Amino acid sequence: MEATITFDDVTYSYAGATRAALAGVSLAVAPGEFVAVIGGNGSGKSTLLSLVCADNPQAYACDISLFGRKRGTGESIWEIKKHIGYVSPEMHRAYLKNLPTLEIVASGLHDSIGLYRRPRPEQLAVCEWWMEVFGIGAFKQKPFLQLSSGEQRLALLARAFVKDPELLILDEPLHGLDTYNRRRVKAVIEAFCQRRDKTMIMVTHYENELPASITNRIRLA
Repeated sequence: MEATITFDDVTYSYAGATRAALAGVSLAVAPGEFVAVIGGNGSGKSTLLSLVCADNPQAYACDISLFGRKRGTGESIWEIKKHIGYVSPEMHRAYLKNLPTLEIVASGLHDSIGLYRRPRPEQLAVCEWWMEVFGIGAFKQKPFLQLSSGEQRLALLARAFVKDPELLILDEPLHGLDTYNRRRVKAVIEAFCQRRDKTMIMVTHYENELPASITNRIRLA
């Protein structure tokens, strides 16, 4: 079975940096694996995820394969993203669209920042269901920027789940949540990990945030 993600001796440096953000990283994540990426600040965790998601322009210069296809062999960024659900602190900080929260969640269906394609009624029903799962069903019509920071994070988590992705990438998903909602989100992640043919990568600073289903750990120095 082909790996979902493969890095072969990947090195990445930011312009002007005195050292590489990632140096000689090789890894393979198989379908059905649930992987924790652990490391301190500056160890390259978020850089690694940005290369997977093709959000980083150097993603095409590195030896990376996704779903058995080598990066840069003709696939579009949208072909990559349609298989991936993704949330990160960087996305949260950059998501400044003051749309109704239901539309923010629905934008995950097509990986847009804002809603440019009207979802079908059955797709909106799925979005509403995920909002209920994350405890924000009452905020469907509330403008996103009027939500609290924690409520915004829950909306972006719902956005990551709406298309039932093959690969779920969670960069510090519990960041900014209170104890009750941290438990809620962790339970949702655990449920995702019980399903067949799903793969997850989760970045965290804290071991106690990891679901019990984690099958492997990648430690970055």
